[in-house]
Amino acid sequence: MNKIKTISLASFLLIVMSTIIIIGCSKERVQQQPTLNTYNSPNTYLDSKKQTEQEFDIDSTGSGPIVGNQGTKIWIGKQCLMFPNGDSVVYPFKIKLVELYTPKDMIYYQMPTVASGNILETDGEIRLRAFKNGTELVLKPNPCYSQIEMPNAAPKNYMKVHYGFNNTNWTDNPASLGVTSSLNPLFSQTSYGYLAQIAKLGWINCGVNAASSPSSALTFTSSVDDLTNLAIFVYIPSKKTVMQVPASLVSDQIPNGTNVKIVIIGVDASGTLFSYDQQLTVNTNTQIDVTMVSTTDATLTTLLNNL
Repeated sequence: MNKIKTISLASFLLIVMSTIIIIGCSKERVQQQPTLNTYNSPNTYLDSKKQTEQEFDIDSTGSGPIVGNQGTKIWIGKQCLMFPNGDSVVYPFKIKLVELYTPKDMIYYQMPTVASGNILETDGEIRLRAFKNGTELVLKPNPCYSQIEMPNAAPKNYMKVHYGFNNTNWTDNPASLGVTSSLNPLFSQTSYGYLAQIAKLGWINCGVNAASSPSSALTFTSSVDDLTNLAIFVYIPSKKTVMQVPASLVSDQIPNGTNVKIVIIGVDASGTLFSYDQQLTVNTNTQIDVTMVSTTDATLTTLLNNL
């Protein structure tokens, strides 16, 4: 009996020692996992670079137009403006305008050109708003409208008026936003660029649906960088389309055969600017392995200017 007990004790000790060794090795393996580089939100940096909202004081009737810094023309009168409660507007009032005509400016403003997951070919986007005593005004119902003309040396005959909603989404159907309109949904070609009547103030995009099948998505991953707080953009030069990749790190669908340029922007805890860029042709679902590198404002600005 004593012999049996001795053997059992030895077996027990062997099991305990083996367990300790296994746990120790497991801890060592966990400790050897690399620490990913982390980043703060780049929003403060991007906001410092984005286009300034222009303000115009309207104090009397005139022939117009109001002209923005980048050439956007606006015709709008108080007779077609009202307070949200329906009250009429008297002079003076303010017009506010943001103009985004380059991919760099769309990236800085984080205002992509994607409509409910479908990429838009675009020739520019603006934000047009009106204010009275700090209250944002709205357009009166049909037949009221505001007229805009967007500069372009080679306007196309198929661009449609898209209205922005939920900050980064677009629709060419104003009825989906509660606006009844009989206005022509197409931009007209002029010697100056694109002319349209708009039924709703806010974000306006001169664009057209450019989605097609078959298409693929890009998935972003990294073995060295935590991608959580990075601003990830995909630019399609042929369509002037800007996509921003969401927190899922999976892009919207991109038509196969499309050449894209990837730009990723990050800022670390010390305020150092980081970036990643790549150019490729999308033909299938593709995983992009990201390694961020330190950069400068001047270098990143040059990169965005050359998209």
